[in-house]
Amino acid sequence: MSKSTSPVNGGAMPSATLTIANLTDEQTGRLNRDVYQALVRREAMRTFGSTAPRYLRQAAKLYRDHVAQQLTAWRQRHGLAVSTSLVSAYGRPQQGVRRSTF
Repeated sequence: MSKSTSPVNGGAMPSATLTIANLTDEQTGRLNRDVYQALVRREAMRTFGSTAPRYLRQAAKLYRDHVAQQLTAWRQRHGLAVSTSLVSAYGRPQQGVRRSTF
């Protein structure tokens, strides 16, 4: 009788594949959903100790900026247009006016 063993991570994906650098597919520039979901689950377990939906939503917030930055970088590397807008936090600068009251 052989003993059936399964890896700790469920055998879904090697841990070397689960990195922030692998969030986007280099050939297509699209989001790797499998990597994204696995990273979110791992972060929820690490931070909150559970994969309840509210913890998954909180963990997903950590990776949203990384995804946007990687997609923008991919478009720039491949010579595609990137639409960005600059938003000033203070409005129009005026002489003699303090920018912050803190």
